[in-house]
Amino acid sequence: MARIREEDYAYATARIRAIETRLMDRSKLERLMETTDSAQAIKLLSEAGYGMGSDPMENSKDGKGNVEALLSAELKKAYDLLAEILPNPEVVDLFKRRYDYLNAKLILKAEFLGIDAMKSLSDMGTIKPEKLYKYITDRKFNELPEIFGKAILESIDVFSQTSDPQTIDFIMDKASFENMAADAQSIGEPFLMELVKRLADTANIRIFIRTKLISGSRELVRQALVKGGSIPESLYEESADKGLDKFFEALKFTELAHLSEELAEAVKHPNGISHIEKVLEDSITQFLKKSKFVAMGIEPVVAYLFFKETEIKNARLIITGQVNRIPQETIKERLRMGYA
Repeated sequence: MARIREEDYAYATARIRAIETRLMDRSKLERLMETTDSAQAIKLLSEAGYGMGSDPMENSKDGKGNVEALLSAELKKAYDLLAEILPNPEVVDLFKRRYDYLNAKLILKAEFLGIDAMKSLSDMGTIKPEKLYKYITDRKFNELPEIFGKAILESIDVFSQTSDPQTIDFIMDKASFENMAADAQSIGEPFLMELVKRLADTANIRIFIRTKLISGSRELVRQALVKGGSIPESLYEESADKGLDKFFEALKFTELAHLSEELAEAVKHPNGISHIEKVLEDSITQFLKKSKFVAMGIEPVVAYLFFKETEIKNARLIITGQVNRIPQETIKERLRMGYA
């Protein structure tokens, strides 16, 4: 497709600049942490723009409102906004497709386990959950995008040979990144291509560290790595039989050298994998913050979507932590870097 010019994003950029000021900063998140029940949490979220145009307490059976429904509705609102203001809706589909792959994994695993997956499916994807469910169960893969359909078929074939549900995750995750990279290439925006590349890199670093901490299997690393990152697979393979300190040292000679010391410290953290994931997600946020200096273009719009997803993730983390009586200091440590 023809590349859209920067000036074509003028309206979208203006709309985002007008609403991004409502994103919750650290102080607002800490106020959310001080709430004592879901009714207070809903009130505070409503003040931040959640549920605008509807009663945040509706559909509540206990008078406290449905916090999870409010968070899910806010995410959908963000995607709907982008679909409305962007001159090329393919950009929104690039990111929504992640939910198609998540749904497919749930449908396949549920089928193999003999359970119902419908209640667990997200309606955030590009394909309606009930329609995707029917395509998969009826084996109508020709109704699906090529990369997606091939990945589902491969997952079914490999699982029939191994009976290992983890292989479904490997195959679908690889295909998801392949699909995002292909979409970014088709759209023709260098920023999107760079973002997808960084997402692939952080996914692979997460996979490598997790595998090293749990099993250290070179074969598992090879199976799980996704394509499209800037760090060559050979670096992971060469580091598979060495300590993580050697991997962090090797990372200094890549495009993600700035993560070397942070990850070396994170791996020592009591929260382990959780803290490593926070460092990696924060690195994406830091990359996206450069969009603040872009006067007109796709960057501020896509960055807003990620900032909003991070805000919702933080809100969910806070509310879940409160329900499970997790200490506030622990919750604060786990919060992802936000817009402010």
